[in-house]
Amino acid sequence: MDEKLLSLAFSVEANKGVYALLLGSGISYAAGIPTGRGVLRELCRRMMQVSGDNEEDPMGWYEKNYGKTPLYNEVIEILAKTSSERNGLLKEFFEPTPEEIKEQQKIPTDAHHAIAKLVQKGYVKVIVTTNFDRLLEHALDELSIQYQTVYHQTDIEGMKPLAHAQCTILKINGDYRDTRFKNVTDELDHYSESLESMIHRVFDEYGVIVSGWSAEWDTALRDIIKSVKGRRYSWYWHAFTENLTPHAEELIKFRDACKIIDTRGADHFFTDLHENVANISKVKRISPEHIQIKMKRLKRYITDDQEIDLREMITEHTKEVVSFLMQQKYDGHITPESVTEKIETVKEQSRALSMLLAVLSYYMKREEQEALLMQTLERLTGSRRHRGQPHLLSLQQMPLQAALYSVGIAAVMKKNYHLLNLLFTRPKVHDPYSHHLSFLKYTSPSLGLGRLFHYVSSDKAYHLPMETVFIYPYMKKVFIDTQLAFDEAEFERYYDIFELLRAIKYRHSGERGYMCGRFGFNSNREHLIRFLKEGREDYSWPVLAICDGSREAFLVALEKLAKDLDDSGHGLVHAYIGNQ
Repeated sequence: MDEKLLSLAFSVEANKGVYALLLGSGISYAAGIPTGRGVLRELCRRMMQVSGDNEEDPMGWYEKNYGKTPLYNEVIEILAKTSSERNGLLKEFFEPTPEEIKEQQKIPTDAHHAIAKLVQKGYVKVIVTTNFDRLLEHALDELSIQYQTVYHQTDIEGMKPLAHAQCTILKINGDYRDTRFKNVTDELDHYSESLESMIHRVFDEYGVIVSGWSAEWDTALRDIIKSVKGRRYSWYWHAFTENLTPHAEELIKFRDACKIIDTRGADHFFTDLHENVANISKVKRISPEHIQIKMKRLKRYITDDQEIDLREMITEHTKEVVSFLMQQKYDGHITPESVTEKIETVKEQSRALSMLLAVLSYYMKREEQEALLMQTLERLTGSRRHRGQPHLLSLQQMPLQAALYSVGIAAVMKKNYHLLNLLFTRPKVHDPYSHHLSFLKYTSPSLGLGRLFHYVSSDKAYHLPMETVFIYPYMKKVFIDTQLAFDEAEFERYYDIFELLRAIKYRHSGERGYMCGRFGFNSNREHLIRFLKEGREDYSWPVLAICDGSREAFLVALEKLAKDLDDSGHGLVHAYIGNQ
């Protein structure tokens, strides 16, 4: 990740509402919207061709034939006499046809949508733009965001104060629907006194993020920037290339702005910025200290039978995880490094819920709490995106896998094998593409997580990449941080027993897709042998709940597992049956 972009994201997240955006035509470039100069040039070209001429420079042709530099208002008045005619003339440049909508042209881009999300969450409240189009307004409308638009000095008098409005858009060169917008030459040399004062105030009181603006034509805007002496907040200048215009470089130097080069354009820059800001915010909410406070609160809810508060806490954290997953992008180019970065983010977003589920599973004492655990697992199966890059889509399985292990290991630690059997059998799969699968099958690493973690660790040749890279170290931290496990040695015992019983349940249920856990590739199984010996003489062994209470069924499933493990599995069977 670009360090400068990361610095910007931290600053935006920490200083909510103090950064304004200065946007130029580069923001709308991907949508096929022409620049103001491009519109004027095209209108002059049409006039030239209708007159029967054909020159390389349409604007030069206009100046030669009309004796003056082409200005928007004059050119448009020649071509369209009434307000309705003028709007009709310009509409084709800024509003999409049905065909263009199908081609994703002249509609809000990823950049516009990312900016709208930053506005929705309160991170951005003021946007200064030189653009005439309404793509940003359309993106804000899609999220039902209230905003005020200023595109002429007459709009300033009745507007809300900047601090009180959810969002203010200063269209300093005008709006295409109002022909009073600024030309790219003479008219850009100055603004009205009231508009200039407002722009100056924004640049003085806010930090500024610049993107898509060349600084080439907007003379008055450059002068306002250079007149601002305050350095209250930093300026960031997103550049599409290393080589900017001399005017842009001059302003960057004057403002001591941080230049962030992202050649992939505004879509990538603002999407990354929004995702980073959102992730930082969520990581702050799941800081270790914050989670410890929540765990203490959860234990109090359990002890005092505060079922409503308990349910709301678990539901809130489940919603946060699901919402995070639904907001992510699951397409685009990937590398092992980029996917690893996303894995770390998903792990952090899932940590608080995993820890709370482990604590609740261990200390639970009511059927309502048991039902809430099952419902939470079901909820994690439901909200899934299904279109995108397969490895990225598999990221959505991580929170559910962590929840499965949180409940399962805690149940084993508490010797609550009734809960363990419910975990394997009770939850329904709500994923519309996989609702026919059992929960046991749906949570198999073979459905995507195995391939995902093989991709990011292909140079290591792990037998079980998902377990080795993700779930074992992740759950170890969960159970040690919750103080449910004393140390790694104790945690490993319960972890391996859970995976052993999961593998046995698979064989008993006739499911396929789960060979075994880490224990199948470890030579030291003494803790598993001791565990199985406990059940040798106890014909009412509680563990048998996972096989419908049948000792014979448990043995059949264990023998199937031993066969799958080849010779190394026979010691497990012998531990259970002894000399029988």
